[in-house]
Amino acid sequence: MMTNIRPTSARRMAGFTLIELMIVVVIIGILAAIAYPSYTRYVQRTNEAAAQGQIMELASALEAHRAKNFNYAGASIAVLAPKLDGNNHYAAVLALGAGNQSYTITAVPSSSVMAGMEVLRYTSAGEASWE
Repeated sequence: MMTNIRPTSARRMAGFTLIELMIVVVIIGILAAIAYPSYTRYVQRTNEAAAQGQIMELASALEAHRAKNFNYAGASIAVLAPKLDGNNHYAAVLALGAGNQSYTITAVPSSSVMAGMEVLRYTSAGEASWE
């Protein structure tokens, strides 16, 4: 009976060493450290763009309300823009100007996801804070 199998070579071929595993863990950690902030910023930009679109929908609904009623009196976010009213990341406020002939829509970031983002404003004159 001849046995040519060496115990040390069989152990080496069985799996990875601790150092190899640690190198893989470090590489994954570095990639995660780079990718996570980029992903977070992408989510913030997406939520901001959604809020901007909802603000523009409200502005359009406000103009239709004014065309029908000759002023903005009685207009509310809950009625005219339920998506903006139910937005989980922004708290929107509609402020009517003197004589109910102008308005300002303000959306303040309200979730921890949106920390550090700017307040969004849009006026009846067409002035947007994001332009």
